[in-house]
Amino acid sequence: MLRLKDVYENPLPPMALTDYDALSKILNDGMRRCGESGRNFNMFLDWAIHALITSLTSDSASRIFLPKTKTAPFYMDDLLPISGIQPSGKKRVQLQETYLIAPVWNNTDLELALEAFYDSGFEDSKVDQPFDGAYIEELKLAIIDSPSNVDVPYVLRVWGRGSIQLNTYSLKQLKTVLRTDGSKWYIQDEEERSEPVLEPRMAALYNCALRRYCAED
Repeated sequence: MLRLKDVYENPLPPMALTDYDALSKILNDGMRRCGESGRNFNMFLDWAIHALITSLTSDSASRIFLPKTKTAPFYMDDLLPISGIQPSGKKRVQLQETYLIAPVWNNTDLELALEAFYDSGFEDSKVDQPFDGAYIEELKLAIIDSPSNVDVPYVLRVWGRGSIQLNTYSLKQLKTVLRTDGSKWYIQDEEERSEPVLEPRMAALYNCALRRYCAED
């Protein structure tokens, strides 16, 4: 059995073990250094955003490798609780230009999607069927939680093909109704309510993105 101690001591410990406070410490120290040197703090934020978003998107296949007694559909609100927030519109997203979080979890559905894509001759499909999820404009990040058809856009993105339509959100819009301290999400409805942070990488990415793209607000 793999122990947590062994995971930490692996040559490349997984980014899923990201400690929110440790990352915040690095960024705060970077801000101090930039204040002293006159450099632009955005270089630290861009680095952190790249590291976090690359890690999150690369894990889209991870549920398929779980024991079948532990695998289950993915729900976007467990990652980023915005399903109750009104989107700013709907956008056709070119998957080749998009970071995609689309956790696959059903072996058969993934196999069928791969086979259909191969049989199509790796077609560059403009998919018209609806997908549940969200597209965060500033990050070029798409999150999909349609359990019955999440495999199609996932397979298309692996080969840099296709486009889909998703509800669109901007960080400037979300900033007014969603915040996090790394341990909880705080959602502003008629009254503020909170939800636990289940993925520290997402909370860290969200706050880094707000600092990067909404600093002038």
